[in-house]
Amino acid sequence: MVPAFVLLLGMSQKTAVATSLVAIVLTAIAASLKNQTNGFIQWEIALPAGIAAALVAYFGADALRHLENATLTRIFAIVLILVGLRMLWVK
Repeated sequence: MVPAFVLLLGMSQKTAVATSLVAIVLTAIAASLKNQTNGFIQWEIALPAGIAAALVAYFGADALRHLENATLTRIFAIVLILVGLRMLWVK
């Protein structure tokens, strides 16, 4: 979503990240309800991981304030490239 918001809607990188997080929350709620019904959620892993991720995200949002949009864009691009390369070569 972030690349689409930046490239197609002309948002700044920071605004795109923050806006996509709201969209992800709504999507995650809907999918989690269905996944719970289907019996796919391992709560003993999901709850601690979710709590840890929420704490990191909360403090990460403050870090976002101090980063320049260009720096954030570069970090995002590097992460996408590394994940893409891993997906291509790791089975």
